[in-house]
Amino acid sequence: MSSKLSVAVVGAGGTGGYYGGALAKAGHDVTMIARGPHLAAIKSGGLQLNTVLMGDYHLDNIAATDDMGSIGVADLVIFAVKSYGTDTAIEAMAPLVGDGTMIVSTQNGIDSERVLSEAFGAEHVLGCTATVSAMISEPGVITQGGGPGTMEIGEVAGGMSARVEELVTACVDAGITASAHENIEMAIWQKFTFICALSGMTAMTRKPIGDIFAQETTTAMYLQVLEEVAAIARAEGVAMPEGAAANILKTTQSREPFIIGSMGHDVIAGNVIEVGLLNGRVVELGAQHGIATPANFAVVAALMPSEMG
Repeated sequence: MSSKLSVAVVGAGGTGGYYGGALAKAGHDVTMIARGPHLAAIKSGGLQLNTVLMGDYHLDNIAATDDMGSIGVADLVIFAVKSYGTDTAIEAMAPLVGDGTMIVSTQNGIDSERVLSEAFGAEHVLGCTATVSAMISEPGVITQGGGPGTMEIGEVAGGMSARVEELVTACVDAGITASAHENIEMAIWQKFTFICALSGMTAMTRKPIGDIFAQETTTAMYLQVLEEVAAIARAEGVAMPEGAAANILKTTQSREPFIIGSMGHDVIAGNVIEVGLLNGRVVELGAQHGIATPANFAVVAALMPSEMG
């Protein structure tokens, strides 16, 4: 791996823009793949990042396109599209993937690494969890208002590797709170558990976590969502600790009270939402394993009328 990476951010929204922007600021050769007014704004005036973790900065000459075939092979692909855009993005991104290309997904679900491995080969795909609260606040502007801004990266098969350690070093040098993880499958499921509750509950209530935790009823439901997802993880063979749900709840309660999950922001904005690949996936796996998932079912039932925006 060269010290300067060529990076393609497939889906330069809040999450992709935050992590890709940090790498660009550090001098890596980053291209943002975007569309519509956001792409037009980046091409005409650069990309503005307003962040509580890294300060505010502007990337004047950041490369941006909607044509992945125009970029060439990348050292690193950050796959940051919404889950419902996965198939379309995969169809277009083959020109980015060469012999040594690494692909990391910042998506919220549990299926991304498998789908990307099937499309491009497991040797290209690293497991990743990315936890940050960031969004496109207006075209050409990414605002990061909360979340720890962390990235955990690891080999899908487990263990450590030189490429993971080198990539983590590049991210840390760029100001990202990144770490290598020996059991990335566990980390992905822990994040999935966290995001099903955060996104599901804030989307269903249209309220931030502070308002949810101010009520005993919604706090109890939030914990039940977490417990159901953790139970599914164990049924899937993941060694999820028995106290995982309570620990995730406690950690979330210590976060900024104004936080709303990405699906919550999308519901409020009238956008398409990924409920089927989050809480809906929990309900689906629960049916397969004979595990009751009433809290997640309630989230799905409440949100399905808004699924297509």
